Amino acid sequence: MKRALLLLLLAGGLLPACHNSTQEKDQHDTASAVVPLLSTPYYYTQLKGAVGGRQITMELLKTAPNLFRGYYYYDSTGLPISIWGSQDADQVKIYEDNGNREEERFFGGTLSDEGVFKGVWHGDSTSHHFELHTDLRKAQRLQVYYDADSVKLLPSFPNSPLGIASNSILWPDAATDSTLAAFLRKAITGDIKMNNPQQFVKRAIDSFVTSYRIAAKDADSSDIVDGQSASWNWTTESDMKVVYNNWPLLVIEKYAYDFTGGAHGNSGAFYQTLDLAKRKVITPEEFFKPGYKEVLSPLLDKAFRKKFHIDEDESLDQNLLVKTIAPNNNFIVTGKGIAFSYVPYEIGPYALGQVTLFIPFTALKSILK
Repeated sequence: MKRALLLLLLAGGLLPACHNSTQEKDQHDTASAVVPLLSTPYYYTQLKGAVGGRQITMELLKTAPNLFRGYYYYDSTGLPISIWGSQDADQVKIYEDNGNREEERFFGGTLSDEGVFKGVWHGDSTSHHFELHTDLRKAQRLQVYYDADSVKLLPSFPNSPLGIASNSILWPDAATDSTLAAFLRKAITGDIKMNNPQQFVKRAIDSFVTSYRIAAKDADSSDIVDGQSASWNWTTESDMKVVYNNWPLLVIEKYAYDFTGGAHGNSGAFYQTLDLAKRKVITPEEFFKPGYKEVLSPLLDKAFRKKFHIDEDESLDQNLLVKTIAPNNNFIVTGKGIAFSYVPYEIGPYALGQVTLFIPFTALKSILK
């Protein structure tokens, strides 16, 4: 059931990538568009500015009450860095998911309805003031929809375990060209006929609630009374994020987590890279020349060693479930390089988490089409 629920949450699934285009986004120029960052309940926006003298782009989303998620990257490298955070009164903290438990890296500051995020970035034993401004000139505008629900295992029992579900999705902005909007809806939902975002955001939630109620019929009420009910506190959550958005390239992350009893939950992030100009999703086979896997595997091994500080003389299978890392279809493209992402158990143990490995285009010249 765990795998079935996770696959259902990721319906619409994995679709990969595209590369450069000279076509301009004049008809979708949104230079004057500003998302009110304080008063809008849920949103996506793109922010630009500098940290420590280096230009950055932030894909910021508010995907649930008081919850921020997204990515940012230094424009010079294009390496996407996952971010998450929350708001306390008028202060916002946006943390980097940098894998370093010894030092936090975060943006701390305030958001405004003028589309500005300003404050101080902390990390690398230093700090830098920043001021990021809305800049959607080359970005596809998107909306965010959110919903949540919960159900008691035993409705009449005061301390009954709960099944809790939440879902957040992206949706093309109302001003999007109709043909492009249809392409985006299909990519997001996997269903060419789906055109109702509220209905789609509730679909996975309703399915989870139904599954929980069916499973509850087999629950032993005596265990619940005795306090042995933790395994019935089921949770499922899914959301979508923007990883990269620079016309005509749009990269979307679809993430899902579910716990339905057992030692731990299941989670995974899957990526779509969309060519908006051509209304097309491109696979690695279409992106690279034949024989690319033989070239990419050593580069992925090298990227893993660098990211996790593994010596060259140490065999990778001492840390992973594989001897060498093969490229998969969980494929990200930015303006400066590509990344392949591996869900838990795909190449490594659960404790390692999801592994995403970035390779700059400069190392890929021989295999790019």
